[in-house]
Amino acid sequence: MRDDRRERPPALPRRVTGIFVHHLKQTAGFASFAVVWADADPLADDAADALELVDGQPPAGGPGDRGPLPAEFVAAFGAGVREALEFHGGGRPVYAARIVLRDSVWSEAHAAESGFHQAGGIAGRELLQCVADGREPRPVGHSSRRFTEVPPMPRARPAS
Repeated sequence: MRDDRRERPPALPRRVTGIFVHHLKQTAGFASFAVVWADADPLADDAADALELVDGQPPAGGPGDRGPLPAEFVAAFGAGVREALEFHGGGRPVYAARIVLRDSVWSEAHAAESGFHQAGGIAGRELLQCVADGREPRPVGHSSRRFTEVPPMPRARPAS
């Protein structure tokens, strides 16, 4: 019988909050669009998996809100993060982490699972770079250069 605890990756060394990905790629006739905000926390030792994705988005509401991000887009984002962390970890996540999807912007016309999958991969790479460099996240993704600061989450709850 193998000892899974020995094979488990180390916990994420620190909390990383405010990962912002603005992914917009347009080619002839097709656009891949996803905007996400995410946080990453060290995962508890008793967690079943080395990587946990939590949909922590606020409830839908307000003018122009398209509603909650469809479940298949949430899953695609999580798969992208997992692939990025496993690629850099030699087939297993580099760190045991809990990824929390805080908010998103999506479009019925341009959003697709592939866009959120790519955004997840970008978020995973930014997480690893933040930990390696000891820095806070910066805006990343295709067409993210126009952001000097991370914009506020569209459905953020007002401060009490």
